[in-house]
Amino acid sequence: MFFPEFTITQKILKNIGFIEYYRAIVDNTVILQNWEAQLRKEAKIDFIRSVLLAEKINIPDETIKRTIDNIEQNKSGEIVNLDKTYDMLEEISRSKELDEMDIKYMHKSISQNLLPKTRQGVYRSTKVSGKTEPESILADIVELFDWFNSLDAKENHPVVAASILKARLEEIMPFENFNSATIDTTVHLALKISGYTFKDYVVITGYYQKTQRELERGLASISHESPDYTEWIEYFSEGMALQVSSTQEKVKTLAKDTKIAKASGRYKLTERQEKIIEFIQNYGMLQNKDFQRLFPNISEDSVLRDLKVLIERDIIEKAGSTKSSRYELK
Repeated sequence: MFFPEFTITQKILKNIGFIEYYRAIVDNTVILQNWEAQLRKEAKIDFIRSVLLAEKINIPDETIKRTIDNIEQNKSGEIVNLDKTYDMLEEISRSKELDEMDIKYMHKSISQNLLPKTRQGVYRSTKVSGKTEPESILADIVELFDWFNSLDAKENHPVVAASILKARLEEIMPFENFNSATIDTTVHLALKISGYTFKDYVVITGYYQKTQRELERGLASISHESPDYTEWIEYFSEGMALQVSSTQEKVKTLAKDTKIAKASGRYKLTERQEKIIEFIQNYGMLQNKDFQRLFPNISEDSVLRDLKVLIERDIIEKAGSTKSSRYELK
């Protein structure tokens, strides 16, 4: 059975205290739905970008954004798979537990059409220096998830449990390819199950990329002979606290704008009108040629009626002639 050794230090307690303080702010602050959607999208883009970087794949944010909005012509298979897998976490998290089949399923989803089917969701058969032997991977993974679902793990703060899950999976390195993507998706799912993705506004993966040296030092501190996760938990919990701190500042700023928007009546918008505003926020403008991609099952006349409402409410403005019209935020 896997039983991790660690000490809850003052630094860890301080980090968790900040996390809980910021969590209360995020949970209890009301902002407009389109801004909620925007924060969730920013988190998803940050997740995909940083996970791809961990896989040594560098793709600009703009390309990721255009791909998940379904307006990119040449879609990267890696982005498409991560986008789909990220969206699936909502449903998977409802089970409230993680098991060995989940990590294999996520690897299969992430590697779809990128690896041969015989290697999708299949543990590695080759040896990797310093990592679990191939014949022991299944047993180590099962033991890890047995611990994660146990009372012992649940007696600890969810951020502590998630940090140990991340470190142990890095030690095992279960697959031949896409380990970073699969591990980070699994850890994000663990945080989501326990309610620590903060309305899906927060991901920790961007922190790894900004602190590569500290990340490697934290993982290296876990000795194979007598593993102690204390230093790693300090690193992970500090990263989570910093990520949530940044997000709660955004939320507080948007809350002020929400009060103004409610006073002006802007909050009484339809879902389609909110989506139009979100698109303009992302790309600077909306043109007639974008209608079909943004609303594939809605007529052009319906979109034009929504645009007219937004113009009348002084939220957007129209520029250009009829055929080359563009709509921008005022």
